[in-house]
Amino acid sequence: MINRLLRLGFCSSIKIEPVNLHYQDGLFDTTYGLLKMTRNPYLNQKQLESITNAYFLEDGVGSSFIKSLFKKEMNSLIIFDCEKMHLRNAIEIYQATKKQIDLQFFGTPKRPRNPFSKCKGPKDIFNLYRHIQNQQKLMLSRLCLVVSYNGEVRIQGTLPECGDLKYHLEEQPENVIQIGYRKYNYLLPFSAYQGIVTAYNYEKEGVAIEFLNYKKIYALYGVFPPSQRQYQVLFHSYMQKLVKMHDVTHSSLYNVIDLDCGTGVLGFIANDVLLRSFKDKEINIYSLDNNENAVKSAKINSQCLEYRNYTAELGDITDIETLQYQLTVFKYPAKFNLIIANPPWIQASKLRIDDSIENTVTDPDGIMLKSVFEFANRYLQIESLDSTKGRLILIYSDLSQLLELQEKEKVQELCREYKMAITYYSELPFHVKDPQNVDPLLQYKQNSKVQLFEIRKI
Repeated sequence: MINRLLRLGFCSSIKIEPVNLHYQDGLFDTTYGLLKMTRNPYLNQKQLESITNAYFLEDGVGSSFIKSLFKKEMNSLIIFDCEKMHLRNAIEIYQATKKQIDLQFFGTPKRPRNPFSKCKGPKDIFNLYRHIQNQQKLMLSRLCLVVSYNGEVRIQGTLPECGDLKYHLEEQPENVIQIGYRKYNYLLPFSAYQGIVTAYNYEKEGVAIEFLNYKKIYALYGVFPPSQRQYQVLFHSYMQKLVKMHDVTHSSLYNVIDLDCGTGVLGFIANDVLLRSFKDKEINIYSLDNNENAVKSAKINSQCLEYRNYTAELGDITDIETLQYQLTVFKYPAKFNLIIANPPWIQASKLRIDDSIENTVTDPDGIMLKSVFEFANRYLQIESLDSTKGRLILIYSDLSQLLELQEKEKVQELCREYKMAITYYSELPFHVKDPQNVDPLLQYKQNSKVQLFEIRKI
């Protein structure tokens, strides 16, 4: 126990002196050579230019020392020393530091702080909580490790698998030496490193999907793994209902498109049900996403599932005019029998435009949701019989409404605007876990629903 406390710095007498930094042309000149900050959406250019020194941490210095740095050294970087810090200690220091930052905002169990006491409603709580989370991430983003230009993590000890780390580093100019620089290494926030390790585990291990006979779906970095079950239950149940209606189309061709497909899981579930039920029809599944890694994930998964009738392309449905041209280039059909959409559920502005995870869960001004209806208005198949009209299947939630971020009955309002009607609806409770009981929005999330709308043109 004493050794562990010494290692974490709670009893440490080791003193670390700051090292002066010189920042120019996006690079820090340090004792470990030139270093470029990467994968850090929280420190902007102006903040990077204001950084004047760094503390290189070694074994024996812990969270109590870092806590003092966060209070008085706001223009400093905190870097795990390449030669004097072991990864196991770095992880413990990071976790202890994260806890200290939480205490700064929320207090201790004996002396709790409630920063939300003056909030007038859920919208105020949501906005303040986002601000606090952003401040926490900003503080933690100053805690970095060094990664060499060839992707090697410069720290002592056994490292977890994380794939080819060069993939996550910004490319260096081909003529870097000719323009007056030697090849430089990188500063990677420790939080980003942990995220890369976690993402690699999902990419390597995959997620078994019940409605694909427990075959696995894989997610690349920056793509949400399909670990939530509720929307899959709703969608699979709907598809089972749909195929029981033998008049879904007169044609021998059935075209499906999955908008913002992510890993492709909804398109795969639709494909599996349709192929089993319509052996006399040609089933084609198309998909779009504006995240390049999502498109790559969907393509990889379709190959693993051996779906030869699946196509995924990079496209942004919020730019419908450009997309119209792209669909022709992609040789996508002019109309679709089934359009699947699961847009972000949180109608809120993006705090960081280069934060891929936040971009996946937020929809500023409801642009994505409206774009789904615009796409459906243009590309839904219309047949003579009402029962064979094309269908938009919208997976959504009432969470934004409960948080007072979105007006009530937003989906119904868009249906009226685009002359469409909801012809089927189902819902399930949104199951959310908060083992540490720290989420101030928990009660709203627990009361929210995951929703499925079948929508058709009137």
